Formats: sequence, C-alpha cells, structure tokens
Amino acid sequence: MQILSVNKKKYTFILFVLHSLISLHLAALFLSPVGLAQAVDNRLYRADLLLQLGIRQHQTAQFAAALESLQEALQLYQQKNNAVGEANTLGILGEIYFTLGQYGQTIKHYQQQRTLFHMLGDREGEAQALEDLSNTYIYQGDIKQAKILHDLAQKIRKEIGTPQGEAAFLGNIGLAYESHEQFPQAIELYQQQLAITQKNYDTAAIDNSLNKLVQVYQSQGKYPQLIELYQQQLAIAQQNKDAVSVADLLSQLAAAYKTQGQYQLAIKIYQQQLLVTRNIKDSLGEMKSLSNLGDIYCQSGEYEQALEVYKQQLAIARNQGKQLQIGTVFNHIGLTLLKARKLSEAEKTLLNATNVWEKIRSKVGSNSINYTQDQAATYQIWQQLLIAQNQPEAALEMAERGKSWSIAQLLGMRLSSEPVWAAAKTAPREINPPTIAQIRQIAKQQNATLIEYSIIPDEGLYVWVVQPSGQVKFRRIDIKSQHTIYPVSSLANVVANVGESMGIKGKTEAAAKVNIEIKPLLQLYQLLIKPIADLLPKETANRLIFIPQQELSLVPFPALVDIFGKYLIEKYTIVTVPAIQVLALTHKQQRRFSRDNALVVGNPSMPRIPLFIGQPPQPLPTLVNAEREALEVAELLKTKPLIANLATKKTVLQQLNKAKTVHLGTYGIIDGIKRQGIPGAIALAPSDSDGGVLSAAEILDLKLKTTLFVISATETGKSQISSDGISGLSLSLISAGVPSVIIPLWSSPEVPTASFMTEFYNQLNQTHDKAQALRQAMLKTKEQYPNPRDWAGFMLIGEGK
Repeated sequence: MQILSVNKKKYTFILFVLHSLISLHLAALFLSPVGLAQAVDNRLYRADLLLQLGIRQHQTAQFAAALESLQEALQLYQQKNNAVGEANTLGILGEIYFTLGQYGQTIKHYQQQRTLFHMLGDREGEAQALEDLSNTYIYQGDIKQAKILHDLAQKIRKEIGTPQGEAAFLGNIGLAYESHEQFPQAIELYQQQLAITQKNYDTAAIDNSLNKLVQVYQSQGKYPQLIELYQQQLAIAQQNKDAVSVADLLSQLAAAYKTQGQYQLAIKIYQQQLLVTRNIKDSLGEMKSLSNLGDIYCQSGEYEQALEVYKQQLAIARNQGKQLQIGTVFNHIGLTLLKARKLSEAEKTLLNATNVWEKIRSKVGSNSINYTQDQAATYQIWQQLLIAQNQPEAALEMAERGKSWSIAQLLGMRLSSEPVWAAAKTAPREINPPTIAQIRQIAKQQNATLIEYSIIPDEGLYVWVVQPSGQVKFRRIDIKSQHTIYPVSSLANVVANVGESMGIKGKTEAAAKVNIEIKPLLQLYQLLIKPIADLLPKETANRLIFIPQQELSLVPFPALVDIFGKYLIEKYTIVTVPAIQVLALTHKQQRRFSRDNALVVGNPSMPRIPLFIGQPPQPLPTLVNAEREALEVAELLKTKPLIANLATKKTVLQQLNKAKTVHLGTYGIIDGIKRQGIPGAIALAPSDSDGGVLSAAEILDLKLKTTLFVISATETGKSQISSDGISGLSLSLISAGVPSVIIPLWSSPEVPTASFMTEFYNQLNQTHDKAQALRQAMLKTKEQYPNPRDWAGFMLIGEGK
C-alpha cells in the first residue's frame, strides 16, 4: 500500500531552519570578496536548496526527482561534515522510501538519522526517529520490534518532558489499522490523536494528524470529508505563512473539487495557487499550476482559456531551456487543439513535440526513462488526430512507430532509416517501424489475422484487424459504454483481477479447485474480442496474432471465454508479439539446422534476488516438479539435462550457442526491475564467479542459433509481473536470434508442468508448428484440468511456425 502523506511536523521545522540558513547565506553575498569566501560555502548553500526542493518534490509526489535532489544534498552535507543537514535529509529520504513501500531502505535511513541525532544530543530528534522506525516495523508486521522502539521513544520523551508520545503512539496504531484496511478504527484513533495535539496547541502536530485523516479518507474516496480536512490544513499553513504548503494544499483542494465535478470552483482555487507560486518565485510550481489550470479548462471544454494557459507554461519552459517540460506542454496543446477541432494546428504542434523527443534522445540516448511516458503520449495523440482525419491506416503506422520507440528505449536500440529491424548476422541494434504496405505483407507472410490494440486515454481502445489478405479494418471500443454481463470499472482493474479469479493469487488452493471464477475472463472477451468478432476468421484453428499494449500484455488470450463457455483457444491458434514489426525479424530468423542439439535445465539451485526495488535479495522457491519435467523433456529431445547445481549460469551460457532447442525448467523473472538497464531475467544456479541471474541485458549481447526457447515457470507468489518484464526478456531473446519464445504469465500450483510440456513436444514432433503444438497441449490438458490457470498461462511470442 502506498502512503502519499508527508510528515508535516518534520517538514515545517526543517523548512524553518533552511529559510534561516539561506537568508544568512544570501546576506553574505553583500560582503567583501574575502568575507564572501569565508561566509559562504557554495556546497552547503546548494545542499540547503536541494533539501528544500526535495521536500517540495515529495509533497507533490515527484518521488524520483525528490530522491535525486535529496541524495545530492546528502552527499554535500556529508562532505562538509554537517550532521544537522545530514540528519534532516536522511529523515526525508526515509519518508519517501516509506511512501514507496521500500521498508528496508526506510529502516536504513531512519537508523542512520537516529545515530546522528544521538551524537548531536538532539533527544527530541532521536525520539522522532525511533517513532518513525517503530511505524515502519508496524508496516512490516513486526509488532514486537515496533513496541520496543516506541517504548524507547516514550522513555526519551518522558525524560525531556514532551507530551507528544501518546499522540505519536495513537498515530502508529492507526497506521497499523489502516494498513489492514480497518478504516473506521484508524479514523477513530487519528481523531483521538488530533484531539490531543489540538489540546497542546501544537500546530505542526495538528497538521500531521489532519494529514493522516486525509490519507485514510482519500483511500476511501470520501471527498466531502477530504475537502473539509484540506481547508483546515490550509488555514494552518496560512496562519504559519508557509507559502510552499499553501500552494500544495490549494492544489490538493482543487483536485478534490475537480474529482467531484465542481470545475469552476476548482479553477478558482488553481488560480489562487498560481498567484502563490508566482509570489514566491517558484518557477517549477508555477508551471505545475499552469498545467493543472490548463487541464481543467480543457476538461471543461474551455479550449481557448486552456491554450492561453499552456502558452504561458511553454514560455517559462523555453526560458529555462527545459526540453522535457517543453515536450509535455506541446502534448497538452496538441490534445487541446485536437479537441477544439483545429486539426492542422494540432498536427504542427505534435511535430514540434516529436522534434523535442528527438532532441532529448540525441543527448541522453534511448535508455533514458525520463521522457518515455510523455513521448508515448505524443504518439497516442497522433493516433487520435489521424483517426479524426479518417486515416485509420496512417494511425496504425503511428501506433507501430510508438511501439518502435518503446522497444528502442527498453532495449537501448536506436531508430534507423534501414528496413524493418535492420537485419544482420549479429543482434540488431536498430529498429524502424513498418509502413502500411509492409504490414500488409507481414500479414500475408504469416497467413494470419493480426489484431493490434492501442490504449487511448479518454477514448478507450483503438483496434486494427489486419486480415491474411492484407485488408485493414479499424474499430474504436469505448470501454465505459461497452455492454457487458458484469459491470466494468476500468480495463486495468479487470486485467488485475484475472490472477485472483483463477486462484493464482489471493485465494486458497482448495477454494480455487472448487470455484473457477470466469468473470474477468468473460469481461475481457466482451471488451476485447466481441467488438471485432465479425472480422475474425470463421474456420476453427486459424491463427490469431495479438499485438497488445501496456496492461493488455498480461492478458491470457487463450483463456478468454464467451457467454457460451467456449474459450478462445478452442476456436483459434494464438500467438502474441509486442509489435507487428517483430514478426518481420522472427520470420527471417527461421532457419534449418543440420543438428538437433538441445539444452534442457531443471530446477537449478536457485539464486537470491530482490523481488522489489530496495529490498534485500531473497532465495527463489525451489521447483521440485521441474526436475521430473526436465528428465522427461530431455528424453524426448535426446539430451542430458542440467539439474540443481549443475545448471550454473556459466555452464548454460557455454551450451546456449550450440542449441537448436532450449528448455529451461526454471523461473523467468518478468518483473519491472531493470537489471543492467533492461527488465527481465532468468534464474540459474549461482557459482563462485556470478550470482546465477542471467539478465535480459546479457542475453541481448548473445548470438544464438536457437529456433525455440522455452521457459516453463515464473515467480507469481511475491514478485510483481510487469509488461516491461515480459517484453524485456522476450525481445532480448528475439534480438539475440531466437524466432520463437514461450514464457508463462504464471506458474500453475497444481498441474505438473511435465505432462503439459511432454504433450507440447510430442505435438511439435508431429506438426512442426509451435503455435499448433501449444494449442493442442492446452486443449489436452484442459480435458483433465478444466481451470484455465492450469493450461492457459503460456504465451508464444514471435514466430508460430
């Protein structure tokens, strides 16, 4: 659970100290050069500014930027042996890591802060650090350690005579209730805490209590109560003449009114926020205020006012040379012009946005993630513009261009003027989106129906169906107005519910056996398949190639079911690719081998990996069934498997280059963590020379001659599966020379994968068609195990034949 609150008491004090220090530094600027050199230390002055900036960035949920600012401030304070600045910075870093749910990092920073406060003799600071540690341990479920730390803090406060201990304890227990979604109990405790702080006239503590109540009301969507609390906090900030907090609270108050549909009131408050940011000469805050104001003008249909506000924002960004902000503002202007039906002006603006991303890329390269989302938004608006101009085929080209950018940034490639996926004997490092003529050619070459989805905010889904003849059909699916048997809150929520519905996450095994919940699978069928059903082939077993996007990459298409209970895999053979252009490469990579060498791995001695950023490495669970699977598959493929500690990363890499078929009975790690710059990895046995994790970045540098690469398991118990992880791992293998990759979206806890995989390889020996063999293995397994979690998790990515 992400906590978006901030410790206002801590921030109020730190900001007061910083304002005083900065004022002294500024006064020193008027001294003589000698006096200036003695009075001003540029590093210390910069550290103070960075700490203040980091606090504001945290308060406005700019977490990555806040971490960058604060880590630089911490280094500068450490260089100058400024323990006070270092302690304050460590505390705010702890707050941010707590907000991000990275409790290991949180504890580390709070412990360092406590040590410094103890050294400085700041007993109140030490008590607060202990309370923060106690709170963190509560969230980790270690109530015993939390109580020990809380008691230490209480002892210190009792010795120094401060009355805040009881309030702090109530707040921590309230947080514990909130973490278990026991909201009424949490609210009652927070209200008790507020009463104590109000009795002691501690304005900072009052604001902190109010902030906890804001947090819990926000999580429940109780906006009237939320608005009342924001107004109380705003009154405190105004009384304290804390302009930074006033601006932040005005923004939150306006956003709450906006959510309630009270646009004019929200506009009025955003205008007040704009004046505050201008008065304190906060250019970043001013740009954010203008962005908020422009967004709500656009949302309420006041396009001219929106354009005027965005132009002001653009002028500031240009004046400061901030290319990322310039590109973002062009996106806003382009979308507003599109909504105002000024299509030619919108086109010029989007060209300007595209040029900005080109300029940024030329400086920072394709691996930068700073502008990925904003750049993707540009291509989404382009698609909307082209559809508005009745150019669906051009819009498909633009959708593929957007995917090219995503692939290039994900893998560190570059866009090229060469043909699609600049094919070479080495792994490609250049990628170019296909033209509509090339897309038609690919559909004919595959003799398949291509289905490309594009998620467009506020518009729903764009879908292109490219038939084997090369004919292109376009449909727009409005998710909100789509008629389904079960109501749909959002597409992302339906996808997220699939795992729980099949007993992969969130249900006991016994419950999963008894009840196969098909609700999300039926919803997805009605949202994704039914609107285009008339465009799909009528003959059973014809090939469908899905090109999903974002969360749709996590959809188990074979398991989608219609109202008659018939699964999609019963009607069609199914393949998935991240982009149409990938099919051009995988088709070229199909080759004949004179030898049938195979590499088979089963249940390697598992490495230790962090399952989330900031967490310590944990050993992956063993895959006992994978040993039997490896023995049976190895017998079919006429090779000797590598089991347990024999399946080291070093040994596997030595044998990969010689293998036509690779079957790994181990985990494909498809979370979003970037190991060596690219998400995705494979778990192998560690050795003295390495940790056993084969990263997607390392795979990308290989030159493989493998025609089929199968990974039979993935860790779904604790880690977070990511569409980037799937794309990173599969595209790295494809780029290294593999035309066909099979990866599971989940691992079935019940069915021995050995029976599924032996059926797959037996079918492959008969049909020599990977997609058909996978389909038959699914249908055969389904006869004995009807729950789709036991057969529908495998994705064939790339070439199906």
